[in-house]
Amino acid sequence: MIPKLQEYMNQKRIPLFLRKRNGKIYFQMQINVAREDGLCAGIYCEYDKICSDAFPEKIGSLTKRIISRFHEIGDLSLSEFQDLTGMDNVDSYDAQKEEERMKFMEVKSEKELNESFDECIIHYDVEKNQYYFSLSWIYQKGKIKMRDSSSSTGEKGILTFDKTLEFDDDVTSESLGEMILEAFNRGKKMAEIMSRGTCPPKEIDLLEGTIVEVISPKDKHFADYGDAGVGEIYQDYAYIAREGSESSADFLLTVAPEIYEALSCDNIRSAWLEAFGEADELDVKETEYGIYQYRAEFKNKKMFRIAYFRELNDGTALECCLEITSPSKKKKLTEKLSEMFEQFALNCKIR
Repeated sequence: MIPKLQEYMNQKRIPLFLRKRNGKIYFQMQINVAREDGLCAGIYCEYDKICSDAFPEKIGSLTKRIISRFHEIGDLSLSEFQDLTGMDNVDSYDAQKEEERMKFMEVKSEKELNESFDECIIHYDVEKNQYYFSLSWIYQKGKIKMRDSSSSTGEKGILTFDKTLEFDDDVTSESLGEMILEAFNRGKKMAEIMSRGTCPPKEIDLLEGTIVEVISPKDKHFADYGDAGVGEIYQDYAYIAREGSESSADFLLTVAPEIYEALSCDNIRSAWLEAFGEADELDVKETEYGIYQYRAEFKNKKMFRIAYFRELNDGTALECCLEITSPSKKKKLTEKLSEMFEQFALNCKIR
């Protein structure tokens, strides 16, 4: 019988660390080694990997096999640890484990391991027989790389996600694989937001097959909100004046849901008046500006908006816009962001 760990350690385990780099997902299964007094003497690990572009069902199937292995072994007593590894003590194993892990992960140093991989973690609640994810990410502050973490729903004031990533033993392989990919994706979004302005160009695959490349605004106050959880938005860079505050403005790449008719100056004008109310100023014109064909500028007490439009192959309108609420209270910000937005729109490319 495996010795029971002390009560304060007994309810939580971390069966799996998952890391992703260079088209591969690396699995590090972890087993607690228990001393006779119930304290944790160390961690025994086993490793596996899979291509990150494998079907979710295949990723999930491998994960379920590893979790089954975790339960099959359970917590190891020191004698069971010795039988499994052939080693007399955990300290000697730890030194060998680090060497084995770096070789398996294809890294040359612990620093490279800690700074070069996307990461997520699967936890296990023993009492509830429930598994849940946490996010982990590397972000850039100046020239320094730092790692941070959160629950699977992110952090309030930075970026939050509606759905908790959790599962039980009845989860399907496909659903589990999708959760793993989503956990990596959420961690990446957190990293982009925390890095503020150091994000590489992003390629967005539109529904009709066109790929648009966007470059994030180079300002520390912008946060990458991804699709903002809204179906019509492809990309939202939100301007956050102070940590934890609401967005003051947004640079959006969207499907222009307010425009139902074909693109024309008259249709854009009428659609905006219906969507945003009477305008103090409204100017709409045809233009050739980067990839775009039309430009519109709108202002009233509630909203200031500049947008560029391009008609896509499926007849929908791609809209790149700056949106500022309560512009009369943000005159300097409106002027600053208007100039930044013009360059942001011009930097959009079709791939």
